[in-house]
Amino acid sequence: MPQMREDEFYSVLQAVDDGVQTVHISGQPGVGKSTFLEDLEDELSEWYRTRVLYVREGNTPTTLSQDLLIEARDAVGTLSALINRATGVSVGIGPVSGGVSTDDRARHLRKLASLSESVNEYKRLIFFVDDVHKLDEPEVTRDFLRELSSTLGENVHLITAGRLTFEDADYTVHLETFSREETANYLQEEYPNVDDETIDGVYENLEGHPYYLGLLREAAGDDSTFELPTEDTRDFIERAYLDSMSAEEEEFIRKTAGLAELDEAICSAVLDDVSSTQARRILDSLSTKAVVQELGRSEDTGDRVFKVHDLFQEFLYEQLDNPEQLHRAAFQYYAERLYDEVEGSEAPMLEGFVYGLLGNAHLEEIYDGDPEVEQFREEVDRLEFEPHERLQLMFGYAPYAPTPGDQSATLLALELDDYTEWIRGLEPEDDGEELKFEFVGVLFDLMRATVRPNTDVDFEESSVEIYESTLQRVEDFDFVAFFDEGEQDAAQIIPDMLRLCVHVSAHRDLEEGERDGEHLAAAYDVLEKYGLNRVAIEGVIDNCRELAEEYEAGEQAEEMIEGQMEEFFGQFDQDDATRNTLIRMQSDLYSEMMELANSAFTAMISESDRLLEFIHECGDSLEQADNPFFVAAWYSFAAHVYRMFAPNADSTRELEEAAQHYAEVRMEYEEDLNNPIYEIEEFEVYDMDFPDLMNEIASSNGDRQLTE
Repeated sequence: MPQMREDEFYSVLQAVDDGVQTVHISGQPGVGKSTFLEDLEDELSEWYRTRVLYVREGNTPTTLSQDLLIEARDAVGTLSALINRATGVSVGIGPVSGGVSTDDRARHLRKLASLSESVNEYKRLIFFVDDVHKLDEPEVTRDFLRELSSTLGENVHLITAGRLTFEDADYTVHLETFSREETANYLQEEYPNVDDETIDGVYENLEGHPYYLGLLREAAGDDSTFELPTEDTRDFIERAYLDSMSAEEEEFIRKTAGLAELDEAICSAVLDDVSSTQARRILDSLSTKAVVQELGRSEDTGDRVFKVHDLFQEFLYEQLDNPEQLHRAAFQYYAERLYDEVEGSEAPMLEGFVYGLLGNAHLEEIYDGDPEVEQFREEVDRLEFEPHERLQLMFGYAPYAPTPGDQSATLLALELDDYTEWIRGLEPEDDGEELKFEFVGVLFDLMRATVRPNTDVDFEESSVEIYESTLQRVEDFDFVAFFDEGEQDAAQIIPDMLRLCVHVSAHRDLEEGERDGEHLAAAYDVLEKYGLNRVAIEGVIDNCRELAEEYEAGEQAEEMIEGQMEEFFGQFDQDDATRNTLIRMQSDLYSEMMELANSAFTAMISESDRLLEFIHECGDSLEQADNPFFVAAWYSFAAHVYRMFAPNADSTRELEEAAQHYAEVRMEYEEDLNNPIYEIEEFEVYDMDFPDLMNEIASSNGDRQLTE
C-alpha cells in the first residue's frame, strides 16, 4: 500500500479485526476506491473468507441481495446451503387465504440472514461490494444498505465502496484526491529520481487526481520525464495512455468502447478479422492495464469477463467513429445467442430473456430509444435467418423486443403473416409434402388469428375472418391421407378438436353485438359427438365462474405471479446489466415460480374445503354427460393434483375413490361400444397422469371410437 493511503488502509484492517461489521469507502470518480477495495480484499483474504461483487448500472437492491445470497451459499458450504434452501422455500409466502408477498428482496434477505447465522467467528465472511452508488438513487441505496446491514449475522462483514456517502456504516473512510505530498510519494515510488519541479507541475495540472496520475505513470513507462501541456491536461494523458498501448491493443479497446462488458465471445463477434483466440490473447494483455478490471467468469460461456474504467470508457466512446456499427454487431451477436438458446426449447420466452435484454440495450443505442416495430424487423432482416429460424427467434424475442407500447403481439402477428405467406408459396415435391404444407398452414392460421385481438393494427383480415376461412380449410383437408394407417384415430379426433378451437375462439373474438350464438352452438355440437352434452358443459362453466368470483385466492395468486414477473423483467436498465446477474435470475426463475405455485396450491388444497366442493360440483355436472369417460378423467386429474400436494389427506383418498368408481361406470358403458378409443380397463387411478391419459387417447391404435 503506497504511503499516501497507508493510514486509511490500516485503520480499516484494524476496524475489521475489532469486529466492526460494516465499512463504507466513499469518494469521487477515479479517486481510487476500487483499487483501495481490491487491496483490502487481497490483505483480508489471508485471514477471512471473502467474496467480491461488482455493481453495474441496471443492478438493483433486489438483484444484489440475490447475488449476495448466492455468494453466501457458496462460501458457507454445501450442507448449510441445502438447509437454507429447504427451510427458505416458502419464506415470504404466507397461506393464500391470508395474503401473499411478492417481495423478492425481502425473501432473499431473510434467507441471507438465516444463512449468515451459520458463519462462525473462527472463519468470518466478508462481502466486498464495489460501486454501490449504481444501485439506485442515493437515499434508496442508503436505505437498502441499512436494511442489509441489519440482516447480516455478527460474523459476516460488509465493506462497500461508491461515490455516495453512507454515514450509518459502523466505520467510514472518505478518499480525497492526493495532496502535494501524497502526489510526490506516488511518483517517487515508481521514479525515485523525479525532481520537485516535475512533481509541482504534475500536481498543479492534475490536482492530485489518482486516476490521471495512474494513467500518467503507466503511459510514461520507464521515462521519468513528464511532458504536460498547459491546457486539456487530462485529455492529453488519456491520449498518451492510449498511445502507450500496442497498436493491436489500442485498436481493440477503441473498437469495443460501446460494450458494457468484454469477453472473448462478444469481442470476436463484433470485431472483423479477430478470432476468439486472438480476442482472448488481447484481453489477457489488456488485463494488466490500470483501466481494465476483471469481473470474474461468465456463467454462460466460462470466459473471463472484463470492464473498462468508466472514465476511460467515456473518453473512448466519444472518439468512436461509427458507434451504430458496433451496437448493431452486438445486437446481432446477442440475437444469435438467443436463437441458440430457444431452438428446440419448450420455454423459449424464459430461455431467451437474458440475451434479449442485452441485445435490446444496443438497439436502443442505435435508435436513441425504442425502435418502431418495423425498425426492429429490419434489424432482424440483417441476420439473414431462414424463415423458420427467424420465426423461432421471434417467439423467443418478442416478449423483450424494445418496441414502444409493448407491441410484442403486433410483432408476432406480422411475422406469422409473413411466414404463412412463405409456406403457401412453397412448391411441394409430392402429394405428401403438399398435405404437410397445407396442415402447417392451418395451424399457423390459428396462431395468426389468436394474436390479432391483442394488437392495435388494422389487418386486411380480422381474426374472425381467418377463423372462418380456417374452418373451410379443415373441412377440405384430407386427414385420412395425411395420417399413417396406424394413426387413423387422429384423423377423427384432430379435425374435431380444430373445429372446436376455431368455433370457441371465433365466438370469443366477435364483438358483443355481433354474436348470434352460431359458433358457440357449433362448438357444443362437436362435443356432443363425443358424449359431452351442453348441460354438462354449462354446468362446469357456471361452477368455474362462481369459484372465480368468490374465491379470493385466485386473484391473489394471479397478482402474485404478475408482480413476480413484472419485477423480474422490469428491474433492469439493460444498458449495463451484468450478464451473470441476468443468467442467475433466469436460472432461478423456474424454481422461484415453482415455490410460489407450490405454496399457493398447498394452501388451497390443505386449507380450503371450497376447492374440494368445486371439484365435486364439476363432477356432478360431468356426470350428466352421456359418456362417463369425462367424469372419470376429471376425478382422476383432481386426485393426481391432490396426491402431488397432499398425498395423505382424507380429501385425496376421497377423490381417488370417486375416480375408481367412475372408471367402473365407464367399463360398463364400454360393453355396448365397438372398439372404444380408450379402454377404461387400462385405467390405473393411482398412477394415471392426466396428460398421459390424453396422449393415450390421441395415439390409440385400431378402428375405435369414444361413442357408438
